[in-house]
Amino acid sequence: MSPITVAEDPTCSTTNVSSQSERGPRHVNLEALTATPQSPSSSWHEDVHCISPKDTSNPLRPPTFRTIDLTRTHQKQHLAASFRVLARQGFDEGTAGHISLRDPENPSHFWINPLAKHFSQIRVSDLVLVSEDGIILPGGAQSPINAPAFAIHSAIHRARPDLNAACHAHSVYGKAFSCFGRPIEMLYQDALRFYNDLAVYPRYGGTVLTAEEGERIATALGPKCRSVILQNHGMITCGKTVDEATFLFIALDRCCHAQLLANAAVCPGFEKRVIDDEMAKVGYKRSGNSSKMWLAFQPYYGQVVKEEPDLME
Repeated sequence: MSPITVAEDPTCSTTNVSSQSERGPRHVNLEALTATPQSPSSSWHEDVHCISPKDTSNPLRPPTFRTIDLTRTHQKQHLAASFRVLARQGFDEGTAGHISLRDPENPSHFWINPLAKHFSQIRVSDLVLVSEDGIILPGGAQSPINAPAFAIHSAIHRARPDLNAACHAHSVYGKAFSCFGRPIEMLYQDALRFYNDLAVYPRYGGTVLTAEEGERIATALGPKCRSVILQNHGMITCGKTVDEATFLFIALDRCCHAQLLANAAVCPGFEKRVIDDEMAKVGYKRSGNSSKMWLAFQPYYGQVVKEEPDLME
């Protein structure tokens, strides 16, 4: 769900561009530049539990664009918005925390936040493009990045070509639950998003400053999971889109919170009851699929774009 007008990437096509004053920013209507709308598909509607009007395209799905430049601009906007959303959730702590997004044209390159810039102030123009070898590339901001962030994200992007984004921050409940070195239990509906899709890195390897430690984390994530709890550290969530990865992080932190509350309440007569595997499988398919996770982030995106439009600069 794109905003009606968004800040134009300097390399974007200028078709249908409406200029403001020479001193003001130029904007491009991405909606006008999208490819021919796709007809609603039953699988998409089933994934997101959507009933749409008849004879209309479905706007509640990731848009497609005619050029790589427009695709990149759209994705960078959602990446910048993700930092603002995490800031609103209180998931910021000094220089800790980072989200990466694979470049749509060069899969071995990814976009990431600059070091020591608060999540609440990150704009599209602040995003840094880095190679898999750790070289800051032209095309993005020429700013330093967090070395542990590079070690973690580069390893994940190399190991998992199916995942385009990874999110890590030092949230309070994620940190608290990570000390157990175990996954959350299937105690409530929202936890089913992580049914058989949450790995654990069962050791603490210190601040991640080496490629080897990053590779161990990527190995713990495994070939299929989207999320991993890092013992005594926190958690990482990933997705096909940055929207998916970011929403999963919010969801997992809240699940950790709920798990801690449930554990604290256990006493005779108040034993925990775990959802059985059969229902958990159904719940995961219905509430944890990538389409639903992308859609779940859109209310956060719409709110932050409306209230903090400077993030598009």
